[in-house]
Amino acid sequence: MPDKIEYRAIELRASITNTEEGQSILKVLEGRAIAFDTPTPIFQDYDGTQYFEQIHHDALNGVDLSNVVLKYNHSEHVPPLASTKAGTLDLKVDETGLGITARMANTTQASDIHELVRTGHLDKMSFAFTVANDAYDTKTKTRTIFSFDKIYDVSVVDFPAYEQTSVSARNYIKAQQETRSLEIQRQEQEAEHQKQQAELEAEEAKKREAEEEQQKQEQEVKEQEARATEAILQQLILKTYV
Repeated sequence: MPDKIEYRAIELRASITNTEEGQSILKVLEGRAIAFDTPTPIFQDYDGTQYFEQIHHDALNGVDLSNVVLKYNHSEHVPPLASTKAGTLDLKVDETGLGITARMANTTQASDIHELVRTGHLDKMSFAFTVANDAYDTKTKTRTIFSFDKIYDVSVVDFPAYEQTSVSARNYIKAQQETRSLEIQRQEQEAEHQKQQAELEAEEAKKREAEEEQQKQEQEVKEQEARATEAILQQLILKTYV
């Protein structure tokens, strides 16, 4: 699986359905894997600051849910407890989120896990996913997942993946903050460049003004000299005719 898979905790309950006589008892797990548009605290920083996450109601649009399995602790070493491919795991997207119904496989592991859920020893799940599109609001400290790339599995877990969630959230927010810092730094550098450019242009404008003023003064001197020369010539001409 990719390194950027994330995990979130969800609620879980179990039930037993009696089937026709002579058939095995059907053991069912039900829960809600995803709740839409519900800001949820995912971890608290060292200074008490809380960070949140919410899942947009269109996040599952276009996501392929045809090959999702039910696992225990996301383990690759325990046989799947149910799967969409086998028709034993139903995933239903509605206006509030993603609901799951699992008809447990007739295995020792599935029976043990179902019994632990039924008796309350296990009551949480986690789902594994990667994100296609998200954004982070620095004001509300909320990450919004706009679309999932893939849902890998839903898993019955001993403990919700809070620690993994915290690590993932910290890494995500750190990356966002670093990106924001780089953007601010880029904007500051751009502003400084524009300021320097403006100062350079102003200096060049002053230089041009000084050169134009000098040329003007030089032109006036030349005109004065020309007038003076013309006056002298006029006087010489007059003296010649006297």
